[in-house]
Amino acid sequence: MPVDLAQRREFYKQIEEYRKRPLIVYATSTRAGVNAMMAADVVREFVDQVNAVPDGAAVDVLIHSTGGDPLTAWKLMSLLRERFTDVSVLVPYMAFSAATIFSLGADQIFMHPHASLGPIDPQIQMRQADGTVRVFAYEDVGAFLRFLESDVQISEQAHISSVVERLFQVADPLNIGAAKRASELSADIGERLLHMHMKGEDDNGRARQIAENLNKAFFAHGDAVSRGRAKELQLKIADSDPALEKLMWQAYSGLESLMELRRPFSPLQVFLADPSAAATLQPIAPVPLPANAPLGVAQQVWGAVVNQLVQNAANGAVQVSYELIAAVCESTRCASEARAKGTISAWYQAPGEVKVNIVESESGWRKVD
Repeated sequence: MPVDLAQRREFYKQIEEYRKRPLIVYATSTRAGVNAMMAADVVREFVDQVNAVPDGAAVDVLIHSTGGDPLTAWKLMSLLRERFTDVSVLVPYMAFSAATIFSLGADQIFMHPHASLGPIDPQIQMRQADGTVRVFAYEDVGAFLRFLESDVQISEQAHISSVVERLFQVADPLNIGAAKRASELSADIGERLLHMHMKGEDDNGRARQIAENLNKAFFAHGDAVSRGRAKELQLKIADSDPALEKLMWQAYSGLESLMELRRPFSPLQVFLADPSAAATLQPIAPVPLPANAPLGVAQQVWGAVVNQLVQNAANGAVQVSYELIAAVCESTRCASEARAKGTISAWYQAPGEVKVNIVESESGWRKVD
């Protein structure tokens, strides 16, 4: 059974008593098969959380997310900074991409030994002519040009122009321009957030360098930044606190249970778990007709098969309901969650090929008592 809200609030209360300051928890689903990201719709939920905090100058935010919109990260931290002079971020397991950007605005980042931050280079999604989506970063373009210069050693302008022209046949120049602007925006927001607590005369260049390193000094967007590596990058990582780390992991385990983070979401598996739905995908057994069967007998047998297929189609497609939690924003004072609901249907599109269709009927944030 998932850990209920009352039990999770008990975990949060223990952190608040240990830290002697209020705690806000924000998590987006990292469940395989669920596309959940930090997005602007959570800002309103944070407003309620901030308004529910009693008078005080300090707050902790426990975050778990693979990232999303960097502007949302900026808005959330700006919202907190308008009210609190001391903001700390607790990372029990992962805070990648935009979640890392959010953490840069904190006076201190408490990382569990299992926790990871990540690079802040934005990923651009480009839809291809065949309907597929290609994901790339602006740094991929720079790496390609460096490959031409250093590995292939193309130096003549005519050859470079020819290769760049080929590049623009694969990637729209406007998409490359958008990737460049997204990269600059990410580094700029990171620097702005760092300046929320790095206010010394010598901090201007250092804040810019930290943001640039997180944006450009990694070879993969999913590269995990451990606690030790984060300190090497000069982030404000707090010293190890085993007692707090134990409480952080307890709180994360409650979220992991609620959002089923260790169980991949497979629409086909959900469909097959329903016996009536699974019965509709039972393959038709082969008809063992002798090679010398009379034509009339063969026609009767195949007619019966066709009638059965028509009858199955007349019964209509079976739809199986699903529901999942995409994000939560909660504390000991108030709570809300983003849920998605809908139906799943499946059928044989060709021999051995199953087509799955998902219809989302409801999504969005709702208050939880």
